[in-house]
Amino acid sequence: MLVVSYADFFANPAQYRERAETSGIKILPKKREKKTSRRVRERLDALNAVVGIIPPDIDADALLEERGMPE
Repeated sequence: MLVVSYADFFANPAQYRERAETSGIKILPKKREKKTSRRVRERLDALNAVVGIIPPDIDADALLEERGMPE
């Protein structure tokens, strides 16, 4: 089996199509992503909504130690 990344294929698809036609190789379509359940999508949406609330320059471990809280 010959595997080519989609980035390489879409950078020059004509080249790969020509080679496939001359050598008898079949180009398979990209696999579809699995559908996620509504519950999983809702949880992912909730997680994406809170991304960036805490600034990256804050050291959470140091704050927890300062307050005497376990990690």
